[in-house]
Amino acid sequence: MIQEEAISLFFFWYSVMINALKIKKIAEKRINEIGGFLVDLKVSTSNVISLSFDKMEGVNFDDCLKITKFIEDNFDKDIEDYELNVSSAGLVNPFKVEQQYIKNIGKVVSILLINGERKSGKILSYDNKKLKIEVQKNKKLKKKDNIVKHEIIIPESDIKETKLKIKWK
Repeated sequence: MIQEEAISLFFFWYSVMINALKIKKIAEKRINEIGGFLVDLKVSTSNVISLSFDKMEGVNFDDCLKITKFIEDNFDKDIEDYELNVSSAGLVNPFKVEQQYIKNIGKVVSILLINGERKSGKILSYDNKKLKIEVQKNKKLKKKDNIVKHEIIIPESDIKETKLKIKWK
């Protein structure tokens, strides 16, 4: 009896909770149409949908509006009972998908490795789950500061977090 009630409760909860896979499929269709890529999608147990995406040339308000409208046209709020938050991936958030590395080639990033070590450098490439960056070191040579540059390759599996370094002028 208790097992039957648990199963009923699970199916009731599952039927009420909005399906993240359906949302992802619908959202990715429209995001791809406007030349973007999905970065993150979360659906809370209270049906709060948080979606972030990006485009190579950046996201504007109109892009967010298009995605929001498209999702709302495909999911009836009266039936599904959800809250929808659509935004860009943001400048200060960690990278979550490969396209973010590619978008930011030529820009400086801060990388936290799984072993706790930190690296900072300009992205040169991202290929086959490997990040290539150019690292600069200041070396003192006979009362002069010289900048020494070298390249390092970091496998994606060694990276805990990568963030864009923002220079404020």
